[in-house]
Amino acid sequence: MLWGYLLRIIKYKRISSTNTKSKSLAEEGAAEWTVVVSEVQTEGRGRSGRTWDSPKGGLWFSVIIRPKIPVEQIPVLRFLFANALREGVERVSTVHPEVKWPNDLVVNSKKLAGILIETKISGSKVVYAIVGVGLNVNLAAKELPLGATSIFIDTSQKIGLEDTLSSVLSAFAEHYGSYWDPKSIISDWWNYCAHRMKPVTIKTGKRLVKGKNIGVNSDGSIVIEMDNRIITVTDGTLGLDT
Repeated sequence: MLWGYLLRIIKYKRISSTNTKSKSLAEEGAAEWTVVVSEVQTEGRGRSGRTWDSPKGGLWFSVIIRPKIPVEQIPVLRFLFANALREGVERVSTVHPEVKWPNDLVVNSKKLAGILIETKISGSKVVYAIVGVGLNVNLAAKELPLGATSIFIDTSQKIGLEDTLSSVLSAFAEHYGSYWDPKSIISDWWNYCAHRMKPVTIKTGKRLVKGKNIGVNSDGSIVIEMDNRIITVTDGTLGLDT
Protein backbone atom coordinates (compact mmCIF):
# COMPACT_ATOMS: atom_id res chain seq x y z
CA MET A 1 0.00 0.00 0.00
CA LEU A 2 1.36 3.40 -0.97
CA TRP A 3 -0.48 6.65 -0.28
CA GLY A 4 -3.77 4.76 -0.45
CA TYR A 5 -2.84 2.86 -3.62
CA LEU A 6 -2.35 -0.90 -3.70
CA LEU A 7 0.85 -1.64 -5.61
CA ARG A 8 1.61 -4.85 -7.45
CA ILE A 9 5.26 -4.93 -8.47
CA ILE A 10 6.35 -7.50 -11.07
CA LYS A 11 10.12 -7.90 -11.41
CA TYR A 12 12.19 -9.27 -14.26
CA LYS A 13 15.90 -9.86 -14.73
CA ARG A 14 15.63 -9.22 -18.46
CA ILE A 15 12.76 -8.14 -20.71
CA SER A 16 12.32 -6.55 -24.11
CA SER A 17 10.35 -3.55 -22.82
CA THR A 18 8.53 -2.85 -19.57
CA ASN A 19 6.04 -0.69 -21.49
CA THR A 20 5.25 -3.53 -23.89
CA LYS A 21 4.68 -5.96 -21.02
CA SER A 22 2.59 -3.42 -19.12
CA LYS A 23 0.36 -2.83 -22.16
CA SER A 24 -0.21 -6.57 -22.43
CA LEU A 25 -1.12 -6.76 -18.75
CA ALA A 26 -3.40 -3.73 -19.02
CA GLU A 27 -5.26 -5.36 -21.92
CA GLU A 28 -5.76 -8.42 -19.72
CA GLY A 29 -7.35 -6.22 -17.04
CA ALA A 30 -4.41 -5.61 -14.69
CA ALA A 31 -5.27 -3.24 -11.88
CA GLU A 32 -4.15 0.35 -11.65
CA TRP A 33 -0.71 0.69 -10.01
CA THR A 34 0.61 -2.54 -11.44
CA VAL A 35 4.35 -1.89 -11.84
CA VAL A 36 6.67 -3.78 -14.18
CA VAL A 37 10.38 -3.35 -13.48
CA SER A 38 13.38 -5.04 -15.09
CA GLU A 39 17.12 -5.04 -14.44
CA VAL A 40 17.73 -5.00 -18.21
CA GLN A 41 15.68 -4.02 -21.26
CA THR A 42 16.75 -5.23 -24.68
CA GLU A 43 14.34 -3.01 -26.61
CA GLY A 44 13.58 -0.08 -24.36
CA ARG A 45 11.13 2.24 -26.04
CA GLY A 46 11.06 6.00 -26.46
CA ARG A 47 9.31 8.63 -28.53
CA SER A 48 8.84 8.18 -32.27
CA GLY A 49 9.39 4.42 -32.06
CA ARG A 50 13.01 4.69 -30.94
CA THR A 51 14.49 1.66 -29.15
CA TRP A 52 17.66 1.10 -27.17
CA ASP A 53 19.41 -1.31 -24.81
CA SER A 54 18.90 -0.50 -21.14
CA PRO A 55 21.80 -2.04 -19.19
CA LYS A 56 22.00 -3.19 -15.60
CA GLY A 57 22.49 -0.29 -13.23
CA GLY A 58 19.60 1.84 -14.42
CA LEU A 59 16.01 1.93 -13.22
CA TRP A 60 13.68 0.72 -15.98
CA PHE A 61 10.01 0.42 -15.08
CA SER A 62 6.44 1.08 -16.19
CA VAL A 63 3.25 1.80 -14.23
CA ILE A 64 -0.31 1.08 -15.31
CA ILE A 65 -2.76 3.83 -14.40
CA ARG A 66 -6.43 4.27 -15.22
CA PRO A 67 -7.03 8.00 -14.77
CA LYS A 68 -10.58 9.34 -14.94
CA ILE A 69 -9.70 12.34 -17.07
CA PRO A 70 -10.99 13.71 -20.36
CA VAL A 71 -8.97 12.70 -23.39
CA GLU A 72 -7.80 16.27 -24.01
CA GLN A 73 -6.11 16.25 -20.60
CA ILE A 74 -3.80 13.32 -21.42
CA PRO A 75 -0.77 15.58 -22.20
CA VAL A 76 -0.89 16.94 -18.64
CA LEU A 77 0.13 13.49 -17.39
CA ARG A 78 3.54 14.02 -18.99
CA PHE A 79 4.12 17.14 -16.88
CA LEU A 80 2.69 15.53 -13.74
CA PHE A 81 4.96 12.49 -13.83
CA ALA A 82 8.01 14.56 -14.79
CA ASN A 83 7.41 16.67 -11.68
CA ALA A 84 7.05 13.55 -9.57
CA LEU A 85 10.14 11.88 -11.01
CA ARG A 86 12.20 14.99 -10.32
CA GLU A 87 11.08 15.00 -6.68
CA GLY A 88 11.64 11.26 -6.31
CA VAL A 89 15.25 11.65 -7.50
CA GLU A 90 15.87 14.56 -5.15
CA ARG A 91 14.58 12.62 -2.15
CA VAL A 92 16.89 9.66 -2.67
CA SER A 93 20.04 11.52 -3.79
CA THR A 94 21.77 14.89 -3.76
CA VAL A 95 20.97 15.44 -7.45
CA HIS A 96 18.68 18.32 -8.39
CA PRO A 97 17.39 17.65 -11.90
CA GLU A 98 15.57 20.05 -14.17
CA VAL A 99 12.84 19.15 -16.62
CA LYS A 100 13.24 19.40 -20.39
CA TRP A 101 10.51 19.41 -23.01
CA PRO A 102 8.91 17.21 -23.99
CA ASN A 103 9.66 14.32 -21.61
CA ASP A 104 13.16 14.39 -20.07
CA LEU A 105 14.96 15.12 -16.84
CA VAL A 106 18.39 16.71 -17.23
CA VAL A 107 21.36 17.62 -15.08
CA ASN A 108 23.67 20.30 -16.45
CA SER A 109 21.87 19.93 -19.80
CA LYS A 110 22.65 16.19 -19.95
CA LYS A 111 19.85 13.63 -20.03
CA LEU A 112 19.26 11.85 -16.73
CA ALA A 113 15.86 10.27 -17.42
CA GLY A 114 13.07 9.97 -19.93
CA ILE A 115 9.34 9.31 -19.64
CA LEU A 116 7.14 7.65 -22.24
CA ILE A 117 3.37 7.71 -21.73
CA GLU A 118 1.22 5.52 -23.93
CA THR A 119 -2.57 5.45 -23.72
CA LYS A 120 -5.59 3.48 -24.87
CA ILE A 121 -8.68 5.54 -25.59
CA SER A 122 -12.27 4.40 -26.10
CA GLY A 123 -14.52 7.17 -27.33
CA SER A 124 -14.07 10.05 -24.90
CA LYS A 125 -12.62 7.89 -22.13
CA VAL A 126 -9.07 6.90 -21.19
CA VAL A 127 -9.07 3.12 -20.74
CA TYR A 128 -5.54 3.06 -19.36
CA ALA A 129 -2.19 4.79 -19.58
CA ILE A 130 1.27 3.28 -19.31
CA VAL A 131 3.90 5.50 -17.68
CA GLY A 132 7.32 4.23 -18.70
CA VAL A 133 10.47 5.52 -17.02
CA GLY A 134 14.14 5.11 -17.82
CA LEU A 135 16.37 6.61 -15.12
CA ASN A 136 20.17 6.45 -15.26
CA VAL A 137 21.08 5.61 -11.67
CA ASN A 138 24.41 3.79 -11.25
CA LEU A 139 25.66 3.80 -14.84
CA ALA A 140 29.18 4.94 -15.73
CA ALA A 141 29.90 7.30 -18.62
CA LYS A 142 31.10 4.45 -20.87
CA GLU A 143 27.69 2.77 -20.51
CA LEU A 144 25.75 5.84 -21.63
CA PRO A 145 25.22 7.54 -24.97
CA LEU A 146 26.73 10.94 -25.68
CA GLY A 147 24.81 13.69 -23.95
CA ALA A 148 23.55 11.52 -21.09
CA THR A 149 24.45 11.43 -17.41
CA SER A 150 23.57 9.44 -14.29
CA ILE A 151 23.13 9.95 -10.57
CA PHE A 152 26.43 8.12 -10.07
CA ILE A 153 28.31 10.41 -12.49
CA ASP A 154 26.92 13.51 -10.80
CA THR A 155 27.54 12.40 -7.20
CA SER A 156 30.31 9.75 -7.43
CA GLN A 157 28.06 7.60 -5.23
CA LYS A 158 25.96 4.56 -6.06
CA ILE A 159 22.48 4.25 -4.57
CA GLY A 160 20.14 1.29 -4.23
CA LEU A 161 17.79 0.69 -7.12
CA GLU A 162 15.11 -0.57 -4.74
CA ASP A 163 15.35 2.62 -2.67
CA THR A 164 15.23 4.69 -5.84
CA LEU A 165 12.15 2.87 -7.13
CA SER A 166 10.42 3.28 -3.78
CA SER A 167 11.19 7.00 -3.70
CA VAL A 168 9.94 7.57 -7.24
CA LEU A 169 6.76 5.52 -6.78
CA SER A 170 5.99 7.42 -3.56
CA ALA A 171 6.33 10.69 -5.44
CA PHE A 172 4.17 9.33 -8.27
CA ALA A 173 1.42 8.39 -5.82
CA GLU A 174 1.55 11.79 -4.12
CA HIS A 175 1.34 13.73 -7.38
CA TYR A 176 -1.24 11.46 -9.01
CA GLY A 177 -4.10 12.94 -7.01
CA SER A 178 -3.40 16.38 -8.45
CA TYR A 179 -4.24 15.52 -12.08
CA TRP A 180 -7.47 17.53 -11.70
CA ASP A 181 -5.38 20.73 -11.41
CA PRO A 182 -3.53 21.17 -14.73
CA LYS A 183 -2.57 24.80 -14.09
CA SER A 184 -0.71 23.90 -10.90
CA ILE A 185 0.99 20.92 -12.57
CA ILE A 186 2.22 22.99 -15.50
CA SER A 187 3.30 25.86 -13.24
CA ASP A 188 5.37 23.44 -11.15
CA TRP A 189 6.97 21.99 -14.30
CA TRP A 190 7.74 25.45 -15.68
CA ASN A 191 9.44 26.50 -12.42
CA TYR A 192 12.00 23.72 -12.91
CA CYS A 193 12.34 23.95 -16.67
CA ALA A 194 15.96 23.90 -17.89
CA HIS A 195 15.16 26.17 -20.84
CA ARG A 196 12.64 28.58 -19.30
CA MET A 197 12.90 31.94 -21.09
CA LYS A 198 16.05 30.74 -22.89
CA PRO A 199 16.94 30.40 -26.59
CA VAL A 200 16.26 26.94 -27.99
CA THR A 201 16.29 25.05 -31.26
CA ILE A 202 13.59 22.47 -31.91
CA LYS A 203 13.88 19.92 -34.67
CA THR A 204 10.38 18.96 -35.76
CA GLY A 205 10.19 16.84 -38.86
CA LYS A 206 12.38 18.53 -41.48
CA ARG A 207 11.93 21.93 -39.90
CA LEU A 208 14.11 23.77 -37.38
CA VAL A 209 12.43 26.24 -35.04
CA LYS A 210 14.77 28.70 -33.31
CA GLY A 211 13.62 31.18 -30.69
CA LYS A 212 13.06 31.85 -27.00
CA ASN A 213 10.95 29.43 -25.00
CA ILE A 214 8.35 31.55 -23.22
CA GLY A 215 5.93 28.90 -21.97
CA VAL A 216 4.19 25.55 -22.33
CA ASN A 217 0.52 24.73 -22.87
CA SER A 218 -1.79 22.20 -21.25
CA ASP A 219 -1.98 20.32 -24.57
CA GLY A 220 1.74 19.54 -24.23
CA SER A 221 2.90 22.06 -26.82
CA ILE A 222 5.75 24.50 -26.25
CA VAL A 223 5.50 28.24 -26.88
CA ILE A 224 8.33 29.92 -28.79
CA GLU A 225 8.94 33.59 -29.46
CA MET A 226 10.54 33.70 -32.91
CA ASP A 227 11.21 36.74 -35.09
CA ASN A 228 8.64 38.84 -33.18
CA ARG A 229 6.06 36.07 -33.63
CA ILE A 230 4.61 33.65 -31.11
CA ILE A 231 4.34 30.06 -32.36
CA THR A 232 3.56 26.72 -30.74
CA VAL A 233 5.28 23.41 -31.46
CA THR A 234 3.52 20.17 -30.61
CA ASP A 235 6.39 17.69 -30.99
CA GLY A 236 10.08 17.64 -31.67
CA THR A 237 13.58 17.36 -30.23
CA LEU A 238 14.71 20.38 -28.26
CA GLY A 239 18.27 21.65 -27.86
CA LEU A 240 19.47 24.52 -25.72
CA ASP A 241 21.25 27.28 -27.63
CA THR A 242 24.34 28.73 -26.00
